[in-house]
Amino acid sequence: MKQDASRNAAYTVDCEDYVHVVEFNPFENGDSGNLIAYGGNNYVVIGTCTFQEEEADVEGIQYKTLRTFHHGVRVDGIAWSPETRLDSLPPVIKFCTSAADMKIRLFTSDLQDKNEYKVLEGHTDFINGLVFDPKEGQEIASVSDDHTCRIWNLEGVQTAHFVLHSPGMSVCWHPEETFKK
Repeated sequence: MKQDASRNAAYTVDCEDYVHVVEFNPFENGDSGNLIAYGGNNYVVIGTCTFQEEEADVEGIQYKTLRTFHHGVRVDGIAWSPETRLDSLPPVIKFCTSAADMKIRLFTSDLQDKNEYKVLEGHTDFINGLVFDPKEGQEIASVSDDHTCRIWNLEGVQTAHFVLHSPGMSVCWHPEETFKK
């Protein structure tokens, strides 16, 4: 895809289509590179990238695509699970997405044969934020224009539902006390 010449990016990665969202994995993943996910009109790409500031033998950026996941609808948000590990056998890639169809999708992959996803339904308007519990990664919180914050387990079951006085724009867990959202 052609770049807009008026924008000056420090690093670029070639993509075949529009990119709507980019999210670096904030958790330790057991690999020297940074895990990155980007989502487009109907796909999510998972890759690793290493920047020259991190490795002396890298010039600019070193990027490698690990897997492309078919999504079926525009990706609006991505959240990484702390369970994601590249140094385990087999590797574990776990992330969730919010989409234009007001659904959350939870993806799990070993980058080989296991590529699964679950659809979490309940929001009735656009989902503006989602995040995994940062300690154990066993719950997902999401907020929406439907004036709710919802908590989901990894089976896709909604375990809590909070009514908000206005649209929820972002959500996070308390860093020390994960029972506080």
